[in-house]
Amino acid sequence: MTKARPPRSPTVPRSVETSSFASSAPVSEPAVPSYGPIQQRLPPIETIARPFERNRSYEFSSLQQTHHQFRDYIAPKLPHVDHWKTAVYPQSARYHGPTNFSTIFAEDENKDSNEVLKIGDGFRKHPGAWVLGQPLLGRYRPNAPDVRRKEVVKALWNIPSREVCEALLNKSSEIHDLVISPVMVKHCLETLWTTFGAELVTPLSGDNLAVIADVLFKNEECPLTTSSEDGLEWLDTFMGSNIRLEMMGLLFCFFGRTYLSLQDWDPLFEVEDNCGRNRRETAWRMTECADVCRKMCHMSETVNELVAALTYRILVLESSVLGDDSYAIGHRRGDMVTSAITAGLHRLPDHTLSSFTTASEYRRRVFSTIYYLDKTAACMDGTPPMLSRLYCDVKPCLDLSDEQLFSPRHELHASINTLSRDGWNTDRQIHSVSVHRAICQLSAVREEILELALGVNVLISENRIAEIHRRSQDVLDSLPEQLVYYAENKIPKPSTGREKYSQAKIMLDFLQNRFLLERVAMARGIPNTQSLLCTAMESLEITLMFWMMRDQLSGYIGLFDWIITFYGIPCAGIICVELLKKQTTPQPHSGFSRSDAIQKLTLFIGFLEWIRPTDGNYRLAGRLKKVVRNVLDHVLEPQVEEPPSTDNTQMYDPTLLEIDSLNDIDWLNTIDWTHGSWIGL
Repeated sequence: MTKARPPRSPTVPRSVETSSFASSAPVSEPAVPSYGPIQQRLPPIETIARPFERNRSYEFSSLQQTHHQFRDYIAPKLPHVDHWKTAVYPQSARYHGPTNFSTIFAEDENKDSNEVLKIGDGFRKHPGAWVLGQPLLGRYRPNAPDVRRKEVVKALWNIPSREVCEALLNKSSEIHDLVISPVMVKHCLETLWTTFGAELVTPLSGDNLAVIADVLFKNEECPLTTSSEDGLEWLDTFMGSNIRLEMMGLLFCFFGRTYLSLQDWDPLFEVEDNCGRNRRETAWRMTECADVCRKMCHMSETVNELVAALTYRILVLESSVLGDDSYAIGHRRGDMVTSAITAGLHRLPDHTLSSFTTASEYRRRVFSTIYYLDKTAACMDGTPPMLSRLYCDVKPCLDLSDEQLFSPRHELHASINTLSRDGWNTDRQIHSVSVHRAICQLSAVREEILELALGVNVLISENRIAEIHRRSQDVLDSLPEQLVYYAENKIPKPSTGREKYSQAKIMLDFLQNRFLLERVAMARGIPNTQSLLCTAMESLEITLMFWMMRDQLSGYIGLFDWIITFYGIPCAGIICVELLKKQTTPQPHSGFSRSDAIQKLTLFIGFLEWIRPTDGNYRLAGRLKKVVRNVLDHVLEPQVEEPPSTDNTQMYDPTLLEIDSLNDIDWLNTIDWTHGSWIGL
């Protein structure tokens, strides 16, 4: 940082003067800006966003030229090259339960003996230190200072221009996300360009980006503080001049998530910096950059709620890009759970109004999303959940909007006082946290269902299944009116947009609980075939609603392939198997409408055909589309009477029927959809 900066370009494509994120004059030295109330500092999204304009004074002649310029960049040497060999830093705060070996030293209430028994805070060495002698890869090892620096600079090279960031911020307003709220993103972008406006001027320079990288590495030496009571003061502890690697990774996750929510023809994919990447490739590049930041935190043993949030967002983003049947997703899930537990998010203290802070509520929000995703992944893969309610204290978050959560302390407490006794807002609004409060309560019930479905030597009775059904229904009945999907007589409410998505998402999670529980009952010989079919038909109908109302739900198109995979596939499988059974052994008074089932499956094929090639589950949707079409062809073709067989051939199970004319239906025939794993494609 002692090296003189290169002269500024006479033309500034990333114009500081025209941006709402930057100050009116170039900033040459990092400084933490002073702020007033949130209303004065953070303008609404609609005032920040403006129509996207291509504003570049430089152009790359080709993609190869871009790669050539960056390939030739060599990061300058650190001014004190030997400092990292002996440097030690304070250790990140970690959770230690009562069985930890060091806990006994802190249990003595005698103050005099406490001083004698005090172990002290731990320290960590620089990630590049040679703790055990010269490493195998020498200076080329992943945690070498120069290697880490070059990787971070490569990631920073992919920060979108200021105009693109403004456009992405405007397009992300409908996306539910507790760990990267619009308020956090706006504040991060605002302080990023205020602090590093000179370094982010285009054409980007490797030397300038190395300055930002050095600040990131310097800030990782100190653990994240939790002492700030004001929400925006807390944000300033890891943004602006205090920007941390974990927050930079979350910012890349925000970029990738928003890119996935766009249409394939969006003009943001045509900018020069994007180098011709399509929707999926652009989101994957952001995933790579976020993962670089995560690896840097792993190397420095940095653990906090932001690291846990980062691992969660990378998992979701990677599954959206690669698909939900990727082997790498399991590793991401383990990293997510490990970081959350190490940071102590599973045993957060009860906070009263006097101890309530934005930071404490954010930690609760992060863990609630991780807890829900763990149950969803366990249900999806048929694997045991990694977080258990026996060891986790899962309390619902307060139903506060993002603006309320990051407001000044006195305004925050006033907002808390307006909540109901159960923690719901009384203004009948649907916030991002409102949906998560509901599905987190349903996830607690789902964990017990997974114990019955995946557990070994678990006692299952009809009374226990009925009790779980009742508790899941109680959660649905206790929700505020604005979160309920149906009006009277099970007629969907005439909602649109964010409200419709929120109501349908909660209802699908409730039906998923009922679907799984009824499959457990079938596996244990408790007859409820008709109830299982009714649940599958209802769930498939709500799934089809997303496609039929795709114009009103355009902000959630990036989630459609996930909705098909998690909610649509198992229900379609149950209906397909039932149609094959009816084809072999008709039951006229079964209560199952063959016509209704065929109509729903026909629409489902249309939904599957609509999934885009840039969606992560595109290949999976194509395979399922072929299967459903073959099932419909088989049940609609006229059946030819065959003469009765004269041999003693054993009767076969209709679900295992072999049909030579159906090419890709073999996997469906080998699955008993009422017992085994319904996702083992």
